[in-house]
Amino acid sequence: MTQDNKKKDGHKIEDVRLLKAEYFKPKYWGIWLFMGFLFISQLMPFKVQWQISRGLAWLTMTLAKSRRRIAEVNVDICFPELNQTEKDALVKKIFHENMQGYIDSATSWFGNYKRFKPTLEVRGKEHIDKVQQGGQGVVLAGAHFSILDLAGALTSLVIEMNVTYRPLDNKLMNAIMMRGRYRFVTHAYHKKDVKGFIDCLKRGDALWYAPDQDYGRKHAVFAPLFGRQASTISGLTFLSKSGNARIVPYSYHRKQDSHEYILEFYEPLPDTGDEEQDAAAYNQWLEGAIRRYPAQYLWLHKRFKTQLNPDDANPYK
Repeated sequence: MTQDNKKKDGHKIEDVRLLKAEYFKPKYWGIWLFMGFLFISQLMPFKVQWQISRGLAWLTMTLAKSRRRIAEVNVDICFPELNQTEKDALVKKIFHENMQGYIDSATSWFGNYKRFKPTLEVRGKEHIDKVQQGGQGVVLAGAHFSILDLAGALTSLVIEMNVTYRPLDNKLMNAIMMRGRYRFVTHAYHKKDVKGFIDCLKRGDALWYAPDQDYGRKHAVFAPLFGRQASTISGLTFLSKSGNARIVPYSYHRKQDSHEYILEFYEPLPDTGDEEQDAAAYNQWLEGAIRRYPAQYLWLHKRFKTQLNPDDANPYK
């Protein structure tokens, strides 16, 4: 796709051109090299990919000590029942799964993701069908599991989907990511395109939205997550009310160490119209989904940095 701010069904499409003069400046050479590495890696058999991602995990844990510290704090907070040996092993698995996630993303951006359809396990699609047959849109309440972008590609094999996104600071990386996503999504809506969100849902379409990261207090409420009050984006309630839509939790995971995947759509959350109740219900579902595959979550993010009491210490410091 080479659209340059063109319109698709009235929707503005982001500029995804890669052959722009500024992208060949030295500051982008590292991105080109990394993308070339990922492109080659996604062509390899899974067993080879798994060893590559294991090496990347070791390298990242060794060099990116701040990220390792974040993962360790998250594991300490969320899995106090584990002993130290078990916690250390989980942190290693987290880095391994998240590094494999980069290769999985490359598969969705550059490769033939349709080859996974014969072994793809889909659970609960009847929940989506029931909502849409009733004339309502679907807020696909996802989360930042490690196969995030590949999950979008796999989901497009099952239903038509639209996504929301927050642009990356690196312009070239953002263009590569969005060019890849336009291979399988109907629309990709910028985080500020509120009208696009609502129009999408009012048409009865499905819109992926993940409120599981900590962006501070603005537009957020506090709800329980792993025994803590976690800052949780309140957009689920706004979208469901404004778009006449139901909130359908949605998870996506790898089956152990393989190229087989599970997509699972859950029963819609209760239609409360209350931000705190919706956030609590979502977080309860999220915690359950994470506990099933604890290493396949983005624990490299400071999920608990915003405290309910501003005077309480930041656990990551």
